[in-house]
Amino acid sequence: MNRIKSSFVNYKVFAAAFSIGCLVAFGHAPWGYIFISIIGLIGLFALTTYCKSESSVMMVFGFGLGYFSLTLHWLVEPFLVEAKYYFWLAPFGYFSLVIICSSIWALSTFFVLSVNKHSSSLNIAFSLTLGEFLRSYIFSGFPWGLVGYIWLDTPIAQLSAWIGPLGLTGLTLLASGMFFSIKDSFKVIFTLSGIFLISVILYFLRYDNVEKLDNFEQLSSKKIVRIVQPNAIQHKKWDPRFAPVYFGELISLSSHGSNNNLDLVVWPETAIVPWLDEASEELKRIRDTLNSETDLILGIRRSEKNKIFNSMILLTKNDEITVGYDKHHLVPFGEYIPLLKFLSEHNIINEKKYGDFGFSAGSGSMILSSKIGDFRPLICYEAIFFQEIDNENRPEFLVNLTNDGWLGSWAGPQQHLQQVRMRAIEQGLPIIRSANTGISAVIDPSGKIIKSIPINSAGYIDVELPLSLDAKLYAKTGEGIFLIWLFAWSYLSIGYRKLFNS
Repeated sequence: MNRIKSSFVNYKVFAAAFSIGCLVAFGHAPWGYIFISIIGLIGLFALTTYCKSESSVMMVFGFGLGYFSLTLHWLVEPFLVEAKYYFWLAPFGYFSLVIICSSIWALSTFFVLSVNKHSSSLNIAFSLTLGEFLRSYIFSGFPWGLVGYIWLDTPIAQLSAWIGPLGLTGLTLLASGMFFSIKDSFKVIFTLSGIFLISVILYFLRYDNVEKLDNFEQLSSKKIVRIVQPNAIQHKKWDPRFAPVYFGELISLSSHGSNNNLDLVVWPETAIVPWLDEASEELKRIRDTLNSETDLILGIRRSEKNKIFNSMILLTKNDEITVGYDKHHLVPFGEYIPLLKFLSEHNIINEKKYGDFGFSAGSGSMILSSKIGDFRPLICYEAIFFQEIDNENRPEFLVNLTNDGWLGSWAGPQQHLQQVRMRAIEQGLPIIRSANTGISAVIDPSGKIIKSIPINSAGYIDVELPLSLDAKLYAKTGEGIFLIWLFAWSYLSIGYRKLFNS
């Protein structure tokens, strides 16, 4: 009877943890309910504090299941593009990733509690921060929907210019768990006051530049950029009956109205169907449409020997084609099959054509030069990897070409844009974003959208490119500052257990 009662209590605790995880997820796009998210975080630490410590790992796992189930619910969308072939894979892909992400949180919690032997809220907060760090790197990384992103539309998001997205995530968890971890109320007030004071100082150091963005004309580069969004429906995009129509739409939108003053036109990822070495006719038509002084950036596929690449090219006024960048961070099981790639590269299987195994990765981060300045290319999925933006060679702006038609028309594209906006804040750089079906936008260095094209719409926008802000600590050091902070936190957790144990 006692065993049944104990199991029932554990079931209720697990269900509560799952529900709390869902509440925290509501802080992300497309909802943006920050208050609900904060209540969820406080609820998590209350639950782990007042329930038995032996169940902390399972509580964190249940919390992760709720959080990722809601945050990543758009993951079924790619399988629905060609539903008659892949619909049956949707639940496997969705639940597998939700369980993997939740398990990473649970394993990091198990590790931390094995060392400290106490499930105080600060230890739980530390374990979740460690889990978010691991999730960002292992298995090629998947830092989608970090907890710190809930602050995007608040002034607190500007702190990521100093401490990065993982630092902002850790700070959020630390502040949420503080009340449940230190018995002495004076210590609670003192510690939170210290965190608040440091945050205010860092924010106002950033605000000196951010407030100038209100006077947009003074911070504009005076360079005119046109972003084109053709709204090519994914399941029709490669169809020979529709591909010419979408190409004509791109040409029409690029040449519409007065385009003589355009400095740069930007098309989305894989904007045209032909491969680069077979697209001479299309590229000539593009060049003839634009003013001779206008540069064009577009996404296109190219092949080299037995490898294929998802590329970005720059078409200049001299009709020179620069194969400027090949996508480096590919989507596992979307753009390549990890196991097949490994087997083919090690000659374990006999490959007839590398294209059978998907795209090949490019050489890595690079800076390209255009008429309006140097820029760092980011193709689609690469924009979520904050840790892969080169901190040594600082460009003047970032360019993100994407095809979010795979992500549906609601949560997926909005969350992707959410993360792109965070890259602008972290780096202090404006971002030009062209998305096939939306959302295309120009984003200023504070993460504010200056102008955009809504999802599932065809159109274009002409915008003066903003100037960049001064590089702050995160743009100079990358994840180094977070690793120092994480090490200091782990040292305090192990070396000063009385502070962390309540």
